[in-house]
Amino acid sequence: MEKYLLTGGPGTGKTTTLNELVKLGHAVVPESARIIITEEMGKPAGILPWTDLQEFQKLVVARQLRLENEAIPGRPEKLFLDRSLVDNLAYAEVGNVMVPPGIYTAIEQADYNRVFYLEQLSGYVQDKERKEDSELAERIHKKLYDVYDRLGFDIVRIPPCGIEERVEMILAETVQQKNREIEKKYRVGHDLVRQALKNYVVNSGGIDSEQNHLYDLCGIIKELGCVFRVRRINDQNILTLKGPNGGGVMKNKVEYNLPIPERAATLIDCMFSKSVSYSKIREKYLPAGDARCTICLDSLPQLGEFVEIEAATENHVRLWEHRLQIAQYAIEESYPQLAGAEKQHKPR
Repeated sequence: MEKYLLTGGPGTGKTTTLNELVKLGHAVVPESARIIITEEMGKPAGILPWTDLQEFQKLVVARQLRLENEAIPGRPEKLFLDRSLVDNLAYAEVGNVMVPPGIYTAIEQADYNRVFYLEQLSGYVQDKERKEDSELAERIHKKLYDVYDRLGFDIVRIPPCGIEERVEMILAETVQQKNREIEKKYRVGHDLVRQALKNYVVNSGGIDSEQNHLYDLCGIIKELGCVFRVRRINDQNILTLKGPNGGGVMKNKVEYNLPIPERAATLIDCMFSKSVSYSKIREKYLPAGDARCTICLDSLPQLGEFVEIEAATENHVRLWEHRLQIAQYAIEESYPQLAGAEKQHKPR
């Protein structure tokens, strides 16, 4: 089940947008904070954000987890959430209270797909559940983006347009491309990138040692712009088939990966001609907000240091490119092309 988040400060039109999604038949998880405010206001000593924000956030996190984990009728393919566990971090930081314990682990386990950040509407109005004045609402709005950005989410900004247009934009962005390789490479030193990563919440994905062998059949595979490769990663063989790329520095093409036994790898080596081989050491980092994205620090003998950003969408690649400030280092060549060129220029 794909989980899509709608967020933004008070008065950004989230509830109205989600109500429209409900009318269109989509499954929606309501905002936990509003539910709890309604419940607590009916109690003599209710726990409310304007009386005890820290305890209120604990209630919200517990309710949010319950709502997200409850069985959804029909197990829908897509689920839209009015805020998420991440919003609690922003509200806690604005209110200068401790964040609920275990929140970061819960966010990683939630496996959210994308974030739709609704820009503020004009004519902000307070109500009995929305007591923030316009200045505080603006602070919360900015803090929400900062927190989602810090966790490395795939964030899509939704402008303050009509409700139907907003919903149309959101639904268009939930169309996921299956079996695609979406990535971009950069020729840049690793120290610069490691320093930039300190500003974000990322987890180590380990270090892999790779041997890559690309094969061809009378030049046909290369002529088609496809890739037929066997990659040996830490004693495991992976057969990779890639379709042609449209060109440019952003790679977006069909890719299939299949683990194969050693015998199959040996058979391929005997049957097909090897076009190029190269090795690399890959150090991986995974954003806490989206483990589908990988920031790879690659070291190739004779070629140097590179960075590769792989993600589920081109938007997410561009976001990380901006976060790391490495756009100027982007390259169009693939590793096989660079390795092949190096081999040709190497003195015999």
